[in-house]
Amino acid sequence: MLRKLYDWVFSLARHRHATRSLAVVSFAESSFFPIPPDVMLAPMVLAKPERAYFYAAVCTIASVLGGLLGYAIGYFLEPLGLQMLAWLGKADTFETSKALFQQHGAWVILIKGLTPIPFKLITISSGIFQFNLALFIALCVV
Repeated sequence: MLRKLYDWVFSLARHRHATRSLAVVSFAESSFFPIPPDVMLAPMVLAKPERAYFYAAVCTIASVLGGLLGYAIGYFLEPLGLQMLAWLGKADTFETSKALFQQHGAWVILIKGLTPIPFKLITISSGIFQFNLALFIALCVV
């Protein structure tokens, strides 16, 4: 199932609406979608290196907006957020994550946002733990 989804997202990079698709995938991945936008971003940049910064900006803006949706899921719909974390296999680490967020929240968001860990885990958790929204947005942009 995931392989077909991955292949479909990869194929979107060649589509005439690839930039819009990149924005949609970036938005969705930050809150609920399992395939990262890198699957599209890399081939798009390789095909048109002169547009690399434009594609990166589209990806970043859409990701931050999607991150706000993930934050809202955790903040306003905590049971759904917890269920989504369980689907991702992270419910068992909830208490450890909570302690880590309370001590080093900004660093957790910044470092995990730069790793291959699904960003939706961070966005939903940030909402559940009621992390400072303005700081959350700033860290997402970074």
